[in-house]
Amino acid sequence: MVEALDEMQALQAIIPRTKTLIGATATPSVMLECLQDHRFVHIMCHGILESGKPFDSCFKLYNGKRLSLLDIVRSQLPRAEFAFLAACHTAEVTDKSPSDEALHLAAAMQHCGFRSVVGTMWAMADTDGRDLSGRFYKSLFSSRRKGVHYFERTAEALRDSVVKLRGKTGRGMSLERWVNYVHYGA
Repeated sequence: MVEALDEMQALQAIIPRTKTLIGATATPSVMLECLQDHRFVHIMCHGILESGKPFDSCFKLYNGKRLSLLDIVRSQLPRAEFAFLAACHTAEVTDKSPSDEALHLAAAMQHCGFRSVVGTMWAMADTDGRDLSGRFYKSLFSSRRKGVHYFERTAEALRDSVVKLRGKTGRGMSLERWVNYVHYGA
């Protein structure tokens, strides 16, 4: 929980007008409503992959409430542009996944209209969320690529932040920690 609060504060320092849902305010219905009204979304919570039942995969919210993949797929998100899923297993493909396609939380967000999505292939280290996402948004919102749509900047922003995360040698930075983050979309 402390790492999530640190990550939230780091993001608010970079993006001051951020709408934050935390604790009891982060219900599935409120989150779905907010998803309809915002271009960007950053979700920090536990991601749960249900092998063999992909529509039951979900974001685990406060008090055990769940925002399921099915709830997201059924949503109409006209303003969707970019989603950063700072949650475990959001882009995981298992041996029970169909061999020619993957249905996971990152794919569901893209299906609903998000042009670019960052997700994780397995459990992420909580301490990496703050550093990686902070660097990601600094790169995304930098003025060096003025005139380029934000959704077109996301792959490069992820690459920049993963390179810096990877450089944290000496602090236990293993391959599994920095290679975990993936980008889907434009």
